[in-house]
Order: sequence, then structure tokens, then C-alpha cells
Amino acid sequence: MPHAAIRLDTLGEGSTNADVISVPEACRLLRVHRNTLYRLIRDESLPAFKMTRGGRWRFRKSDLRDWLEDKQAARRP
Repeated sequence: MPHAAIRLDTLGEGSTNADVISVPEACRLLRVHRNTLYRLIRDESLPAFKMTRGGRWRFRKSDLRDWLEDKQAARRP
């Protein structure tokens, strides 16, 4: 698996539990289907992590917003 599991205390400065969201929340934020989200994770296009070995995927809202802004900026001529 390309993404390493991390602990909550290693989220970085400025990150809080409220900033960490689940797959359904990430789907709503990005307005994509769950399968699309998992494909982006698999392709290592989307910043994601697991908090424990074998755990569920998690995302930082700030990372997803930055990722989305980068994608939108790349589309602009």
C-alpha cells in the first residue's frame, strides 16, 4: 500500500480532529462517487492516509481543498 498509516499526534500543526474526514465526507466535499475517490487514492492522485494498519481511509479537509484548487487551476487556460 503506497500510503503510510499515521498517528493523530503526527497530523501536523494546525490540523485538528475536525479537519480529518472520512470517505463519505470526502465524496461530498469533492462531489465524486465513492468508486472515483478510491480510484484517485489507488492512483496516488489524492492525498489520503490511514490512521491505523488496516484502518479506513482518512483525509484532511485542507489537503482536499488544496488538491481541488490545483486541479481547477490546471484546467484554466
